[in-house]
Amino acid sequence: MTVQAKRTFAAALMMAAIVAGAPALAADKKVASVTPPAPAPGTAASVQANIPKATLGWDKLADVKEVHSMDNGLLRVRAAFGPAVQALEGKPLTIAGFIIPLEQKEKSGHFLLSAMAPSCPFCPPPGPADLMEVKTSAPIAMTNEPITLTGTLHMVGDDDNGLYYRLGDATLQAGS
Repeated sequence: MTVQAKRTFAAALMMAAIVAGAPALAADKKVASVTPPAPAPGTAASVQANIPKATLGWDKLADVKEVHSMDNGLLRVRAAFGPAVQALEGKPLTIAGFIIPLEQKEKSGHFLLSAMAPSCPFCPPPGPADLMEVKTSAPIAMTNEPITLTGTLHMVGDDDNGLYYRLGDATLQAGS
């Protein structure tokens, strides 16, 4: 079977599955809403949907937009924080995420925290709103598992490294 034939066959199977799963037409001929099917296994969409993602705390930081400008002929990207995020400046924040080490050590007090697990080589990297620079009050053991930290949040809208957030004096929460 040629590649084109396989693709046509797969498309036909997907259409049959969609039609078979669609709700029957009501008496007034209006179509009920249909939940989109889950991504096909092995596709980029299914891989992306299955990446572990930490949610604790990141939802509070979601109101941020990128502002593009030119600075001496270079494109500069800065963050514009919404009022809810600005209100968090200098306040304690508890957040969960995955460590991205900056040093090759068993324990570190300076690393990046990501909302997404950094273990998938085929997935897009997290954006600036999904990363945070962390400095802890005491070094913590590096791990691939999600951790929960509490520290003081600082907004950094024009960091040269492209980061939007810093968590200072962070401590590892019990159970992490």
